[in-house]
Amino acid sequence: MPPAPYAYRQLDDPAQEAKARELMETLRCLKCQSQSIADSDAPMAGDMRHEVRSRIAAGESPDAVRDWLVARYGNWVT
Repeated sequence: MPPAPYAYRQLDDPAQEAKARELMETLRCLKCQSQSIADSDAPMAGDMRHEVRSRIAAGESPDAVRDWLVARYGNWVT
């Protein structure tokens, strides 16, 4: 299955990408467990990066995105 579009592609808006990148650096990869999703090459981390970027691009705040990820994956992602 091909990776999600925003798994490896940055957002066009530099301010949105900066918000997404800052958030991704604080979230843990569920597969690697010792790397942030920003640094991990695991497919799961790519899916999570895609979700972060898509939601930031849609206008959600980083806090709202974090809350969604915690609700979906549990507190361990933080």
